[in-house]
Amino acid sequence: MSNYCPEWIFGVSCAITAKDFLSSENSLNSIARKFAAGLSEKYNEIKFEEISECAEEILQFLSEINANDEAVDYLNSYIYRRVCYKANGAERKISGVFSSDLDPTKIRDYSTKSTTKVFRATIFGIRNDTVEKMPAGWSTNDVVDLDWFKELIDKPTDILDNF
Repeated sequence: MSNYCPEWIFGVSCAITAKDFLSSENSLNSIARKFAAGLSEKYNEIKFEEISECAEEILQFLSEINANDEAVDYLNSYIYRRVCYKANGAERKISGVFSSDLDPTKIRDYSTKSTTKVFRATIFGIRNDTVEKMPAGWSTNDVVDLDWFKELIDKPTDILDNF
């Protein structure tokens, strides 16, 4: 049965994994395990290695552009952009009358390559002022209908998964 994770959810999960790695004492793999377990409850299995690999690619790119102190700001702006807007720039409405953007997709449209491509494009847009940055004070708490995904984002990382 085709029950794949939507690409935007995978991308946000990878970016939050990278952000949490930079701003906490948790290992990248432990954060990736949290997201892999949570996403695998709703969709076809996602291995933590997929999320970890993608987060590493994102961090590598931020290193290449010498993001330094701005790295977390770039990650937050990417997360904001993916949660609030679709790829075509239209505002994302998580829940509709007949469907939700949290619903599984029939085809697997996510990968490390596609997610890092979107991440790079978003960051270049932010740096060139063609993509808006995250508004001051915005958080996923501001987004209506994130339901279980919001709970997964807020779930503490199990420190026993650090090893």
